[in-house]
Amino acid sequence: MTAIPNRKLKVFLCHSSEDKPAVRELYARLNAEGWIDPWLDEEKLYPGQDWDREIEMGNKT
Repeated sequence: MTAIPNRKLKVFLCHSSEDKPAVRELYARLNAEGWIDPWLDEEKLYPGQDWDREIEMGNKT
C-alpha cells in the first residue's frame, strides 16, 4: 500500500467586496478544520506584496 502524504487541502477564496463578511466567516471555519489550508487575501497578503505573484506562488506549493 502506498502512503498518502499528510497534505492539507488548499482552498482559494475568491469573492467580491460585498461578500467579504461571509467569506471571513467561511475562512475561519475552514481554517479551524485543521486539514484545510484556506487562502484569503487579507490573511495571506501583506501590504506592498505583489498579489498576482503571491497567488501564483500559492498555487505551486
